[in-house]
Amino acid sequence: MKITRTYITLPLLVLLFLFSKQIYSQSVLFPQNYFRPPVDFDITLSGNFAELRNNHFHSGIDIRTFTTGKKIYAVADGFVSRIRIASGGYGKAIYIDHPNGYTSVYGHLDHFNTEIEEFVKSYQYQNNSFEFDLKMQKDEMIVKKGTVIAASGNTGSSAGPHLHFEIRDTESEHPLNPLFFGFKIKDTTPPKIFNFYAYPLDSSSNVNGSNHRQNFPVTFYNNAYHLKGDPQLKLLGNIGFALETNDYMDNTWGKCGIFDLKMKINDTLITNYSFQEFSFDETTYINSHMDYELNVTQNKRIHKTFKEPNNQLSIYSTIKNNGIFQFKKNGKYKIDFFVSDANLNKSSLRVYASGNELEKLFPTDAYDMVLDGRKKNSLTKEGLEIEFPENSFYSNINFTYSCEKKENYLSNIHSIHNENIPVHNYYTIAIKPNHFPEGKSDKLFIARINKNGNIINEGGIYFDSFVKTKSRYFGKFAVSIDTIPPTIKALTNFNLQSLRGQKSIRFKISDRLTGIKSYEGFIDGQWVLFEYDAKNDLLFYVFDKKRLTPNKKHQLELKVTDKVQNQKIFSSPFNW
Repeated sequence: MKITRTYITLPLLVLLFLFSKQIYSQSVLFPQNYFRPPVDFDITLSGNFAELRNNHFHSGIDIRTFTTGKKIYAVADGFVSRIRIASGGYGKAIYIDHPNGYTSVYGHLDHFNTEIEEFVKSYQYQNNSFEFDLKMQKDEMIVKKGTVIAASGNTGSSAGPHLHFEIRDTESEHPLNPLFFGFKIKDTTPPKIFNFYAYPLDSSSNVNGSNHRQNFPVTFYNNAYHLKGDPQLKLLGNIGFALETNDYMDNTWGKCGIFDLKMKINDTLITNYSFQEFSFDETTYINSHMDYELNVTQNKRIHKTFKEPNNQLSIYSTIKNNGIFQFKKNGKYKIDFFVSDANLNKSSLRVYASGNELEKLFPTDAYDMVLDGRKKNSLTKEGLEIEFPENSFYSNINFTYSCEKKENYLSNIHSIHNENIPVHNYYTIAIKPNHFPEGKSDKLFIARINKNGNIINEGGIYFDSFVKTKSRYFGKFAVSIDTIPPTIKALTNFNLQSLRGQKSIRFKISDRLTGIKSYEGFIDGQWVLFEYDAKNDLLFYVFDKKRLTPNKKHQLELKVTDKVQNQKIFSSPFNW
């Protein structure tokens, strides 16, 4: 869905189109003076819109706050349409719907203003839960432009203090690029290009005689990027390309994402895409847009200029033959790449290539079966049943399978293809245990064993002699068991004569195998609000004078439960 709103007259539109760096499409124009900044200091970014992340595109901008506690403002009049509190993700977040059809989102907050904070805490006590996701009615909580709605924080999956800020189209919920709404963010720095990749895409194609992906480092001189050392490039057959490129902004070290990428071959536009908006339904296609294997093995996130057959991203305005070019053995080629950011700072790379006279049919690696990327697929082996729904893969998969026995698991280890290949949709996996302790079927789970030998809990329910779950990964899987309760380590000294001088009661909680599912704290038998910071394994209760009688001996009980219902209980008296 593309947005086609217009807010100004046609003559002014023409002038802005010619001169404004904030216009990126003749059919889309965002208001430039409607929203104020969400902070009251000069904005610098540590992350920007559509930056490549693990399994998703970044849906907003990350505004550096350096510390927690900075004032966060409503960017325009509106009403609070959603409040979400989570131990991961956006942490403490608030959503405001505006009358012009947009929604602003503020994430990783430390706390809200007094009115919202009281509402949130009341809701948490009513529902005996720290985490919640509440949609609100239009007239419940009105806010005015410039109202302080919260303080910046580091909650959720944040890696440091910052404000995650988004603007969404309210109707479609598509996140939009906030850099096109007129916020003053200094950016005169063009994107940088680090590496160029060439991909032979079938068994009769090659890059310098190789049928495997080839990497060429890039250097900068004469106001443009070039292949380092000017290597000779010989190409034959169906070839795709990719760039390792990032954007950088003034006054910040943050590595950001590009806005637009074009590729021309012999002056013909082959590929053009830009990040003006996307759908959350599409965001997992990032695993096809970038090279998933490079991300998994080398932590490199690169932009392909070609598209797999079942990549359904809508960012591409031009993608001739899916961005794949057929190189002839006697041809001469000029390959140009143009990369720009949202402020139209540009960088370019030119690569010269010739056709390779070496014609060779390369052998294909052995495989067990072909899985159609668009259709349903299934596989049954001894002790294993898997079912893939439609559109599970970005292209057809030359699928491999093997199994092995290991004594430290309750089933064979089933190697389901290659963990470096992405799976788009969740698929069903059922593994039959060879044995398990009597009466412990509720403690079984399917473990995914990564390349370092570490276990990731994929969940599972024991039914009809199999443990069944859903996964979105290839790799090694086996049935394991978890009978060990979580650990609770008190960070508060309960032996003190009084905790009156303390701000909170704090614990470290963890679970080695299946992970924390729930936690509940009680003081004198009454539920109290413990907040969970999952990234730091931190659980804490802030003393509340409204709900706790001072100068009295109290009894604390804390229950922590893992994902197979093992439970640990901590109990202690304390004075406050």
